[in-house]
Amino acid sequence: MNEETLKKKVQVVIIAEESLLLFEFNNQIPNNYEGFQNITGSVDGDESFEEAAIRELAEEAGVESLVIDINKEFSFFDRWKKNCVEKVYLCHLNKKPEITLNEEHLFYKWVPMNDVVVSDFTFPTNFEAFESCRKFVQEKKR
Repeated sequence: MNEETLKKKVQVVIIAEESLLLFEFNNQIPNNYEGFQNITGSVDGDESFEEAAIRELAEEAGVESLVIDINKEFSFFDRWKKNCVEKVYLCHLNKKPEITLNEEHLFYKWVPMNDVVVSDFTFPTNFEAFESCRKFVQEKKR
């Protein structure tokens, strides 16, 4: 697959104070999804995956922070049948930050990490990304 036909995306999982931050899709936008997700977005131009993750974190949550590449990625076809690769990043914070939503989301909620279940998410890959980040955080504590 050549680079030009591959859509590059990022997914950012935010964990603070043993809780996961979930974002509700803005279903007021035509053809948008319903339910909750982690932060997601496209890699723009020549920016790196990490740069895109940091930018999306600031744009969608108003959070300025570094991210951790947890070496997890997904390959899939999006709803427009474009071939995508999505790299997962973790934003692990000591304290819950002030959240500023953009127009992509209606609401956010913090869910205790031990209470998170697959049905909390619209897409199973978001749960899988969270599970990988939870393991990363737990191993880091040891």
